[in-house]
Amino acid sequence: MRSVIKQFLLFLDKAYESNGNLSRASRSLAPPGYSYHGISDFDVGQRGYGQYNFTERFVTSEVFKRLKDLGYLKLRYPKDNMLGVRFEPWHIKVHNRA
Repeated sequence: MRSVIKQFLLFLDKAYESNGNLSRASRSLAPPGYSYHGISDFDVGQRGYGQYNFTERFVTSEVFKRLKDLGYLKLRYPKDNMLGVRFEPWHIKVHNRA
């Protein structure tokens, strides 16, 4: 899980990169107190995949394929999600198949 303080620092960095445009910053990083990382979600990656872990290319990784095949993978931010957040195949939530 990610603390509110950590989320605050990440969001400040993203806002800075977005020239102070908080709306643009929030499309790829939730403001502090609004991140699902604080309650359940987590980011995954494949060792040796480097920067591609945080791009759409991650869906071609063995880690992504395995999680999907096991039936535990549910994307928080699929393509064209209603929240307007960019597609993040590395940001997952685990759900119960039952």
